[in-house]
Order: sequence, then structure tokens, then C-alpha cells
Amino acid sequence: MGRVMLVGSVGCGKTTLVQRLADRELAYVKTQTTRLDDEYIDTPGEYLTYGWMRRALQQAAYAASLVVFLQSAIEPRETIPPGFRTYFTQPVVGVVTKVDAATPDECAIARARLGRAGASEVWEVSALTGVGMPELAACLEQRRGRDRV
Repeated sequence: MGRVMLVGSVGCGKTTLVQRLADRELAYVKTQTTRLDDEYIDTPGEYLTYGWMRRALQQAAYAASLVVFLQSAIEPRETIPPGFRTYFTQPVVGVVTKVDAATPDECAIARARLGRAGASEVWEVSALTGVGMPELAACLEQRRGRDRV
């Protein structure tokens, strides 16, 4: 199907990113459970935050051809464990979110965190302002076609 699954902590911008990528109106919606459509799998941040819930991410990934780790540039904590990429058989890329509210140093730290988590490529975006979105959308579309399940 070529679905893209988004994984990140609570409030990192997964749902807003999906809304922007799918050309939907931006509106805050708390994701309570895995949300799956034809293109995206939006996962609750709690699945990552609480170790005992991480199995749900592995289960949801069976419907994906690509996993995207998200790290907010303004989050002071490392929210995705180093080496977390090994939880998945799909390719994993990273997205630094909320770059519009961050300093270049904060973006660099978030980028390094995603690298430690195992993301093979990393983009910096702001789903609110659109910064970096065309490049990310083009890459995901290319990956979606190349990595179809």
C-alpha cells in the first residue's frame, strides 16, 4: 500500500504533519489510538513514551512501507531511544519538527538525536509555516513508490 507511519512523542507534531502532507485543514486533534488512512498511519505519542506500549508500534508498522521518526526541535529530551530503528523491518527516516520555533543549535541537536535513533535521512520542517514541506513531501512520495509493500 505504500503507507507512511509516523512515530514520535506526545506533542511533537505527527498529526499536524499528516494534515499538512494530506492537504487538510490544520486543526489540533489529540490522537488517542492508531489512525490509518490510505497514505498515513498516525500513532499516539504514548506508544513511544511508555515502553510497554511499543509493541503497538511494531504491530501498526506491518501496514507501512516506511517509518518516519519525529523529534521536535524545541523538545529538550531525547524522545526516541538510540537504536530504536531496530524495532522495525521497514526503512526509517527522520523529521525534525517545529523548526520555526527553534534555534539552529536546537535543530542540530534534534537532527543528531534522530541519527542516534537510526534514521537514514533527516529533514527539517515546520508544518505550520510550510518550511521544508515540499522537499519532505517529494521524498516521501518517492519512497512510497519505491518501497511499496
